[in-house]
Amino acid sequence: MNTNIFQRYWKTYGGFSALIRSPYLWISIIITAVLFPHWSSTNWWEDVLSIMPNLLGFSLGGYAMWIAIGDDNFRKLISGEDDCGLASPYMEVNAAFVHFIVLQLLSMVLALIAKAYSFPINPDNPIYIFLGKYYQLACLIGYGFSYLVFIYALLSALAATFALLRVSSWYDAFHTEQKEKNNEPTDSQQTIEELRKISQSLEEIANKK
Repeated sequence: MNTNIFQRYWKTYGGFSALIRSPYLWISIIITAVLFPHWSSTNWWEDVLSIMPNLLGFSLGGYAMWIAIGDDNFRKLISGEDDCGLASPYMEVNAAFVHFIVLQLLSMVLALIAKAYSFPINPDNPIYIFLGKYYQLACLIGYGFSYLVFIYALLSALAATFALLRVSSWYDAFHTEQKEKNNEPTDSQQTIEELRKISQSLEEIANKK
């Protein structure tokens, strides 16, 4: 097993292939493009720094709920890699929450960086001289990427919520099956019930005579 915790999370999540296939990422790209007038100017980071701390509290609360769901038998059922070495459903849900939290922290870090460097640069500044006419374009690309991470983190809240709902449905199905098994009569119980019915029938016949 890989000892690097970040690599373990990334592998469990599915890597770049899962990231590219994620509909939440593509929807985030569309929303970012639509909101171009907002993030193409300064101070967009104030929204990130005001929303993300509250969302981080929600995600940690949801993660605590996920850890509390189920009993030992249910956790044993959904945990453990299969024969092909694929991640278990238990680890997949954990990876979904970790991915959600990583995106939130990354969006806040990018917003803080953008805010820290949001000051006018003189034409004789080495950065401006090096980038030249591409300076504004570089800022725009940086703003766009940072805002994309922010929108993707917001939509990942929906993904984490659906993951929690999916596990809850698993647990409900698990307990439903357990109840059905407990309510199924054994062979001996069925025999006793049949004998009891026969006895009652004989008593009714005898009373009629």
